[in-house]
Amino acid sequence: MDAPPADDVALNQTYAHAFARIFVRPLIGTWVRPNHLTALRLMIGAAACVLLAMGSRRAALWSGILWVITCLLDRADGELARIGNLRSESGKILDFYSDMILDSFWFLGAGIAVRHGWLGGAAVPLGLLTCGSMLLCMWIVELIERLSGPGAKVSFGVQSFHPDDALFLLAPFTWFGWLTPILIAASICTPIIAIIAAARYGLLKRGLLKRGMA
Repeated sequence: MDAPPADDVALNQTYAHAFARIFVRPLIGTWVRPNHLTALRLMIGAAACVLLAMGSRRAALWSGILWVITCLLDRADGELARIGNLRSESGKILDFYSDMILDSFWFLGAGIAVRHGWLGGAAVPLGLLTCGSMLLCMWIVELIERLSGPGAKVSFGVQSFHPDDALFLLAPFTWFGWLTPILIAASICTPIIAIIAAARYGLLKRGLLKRGMA
């Protein structure tokens, strides 16, 4: 097996990856492939978003549970690919689009869920704004990493945590009924981050064009 890049090694020393590894190791050598876990994650994550949008307390409970499973599967598919030497381009693409869809549409589900609260008619538009901004952010970040060369990462973890680990917090936010403040904060932050990412991509692209590399 080829040694993984240094960035991959650092990225996978998180508590979430270590926990996922416990369930992944028995799958090595079986018929289960990383894409199977990613597809399962996509289905469970979509169910979590639909349940979230329903807006009831019972649906919110199950939405949070399914979302935690979704986050763990996000770690598990990558761990199976690395440990089992099962990396593939199709797996990378499927994982990327799964990230885009689930991480973005969770906020749309949140907007639909709180539409009968004090946000009223503004809830769904805020959900759409956040969802669209998330999609744009993730797409631009991917473009930046492609332009920056192999192994380049826009974000990095701190000790045993990675920025993606924050997605686990969406489950307790759902259970505690904090969807409205989270949606408001996200609707403010994500467009700003998208603008910053787009500006960074433009500067990087311009610099590469000047050097004749793009």
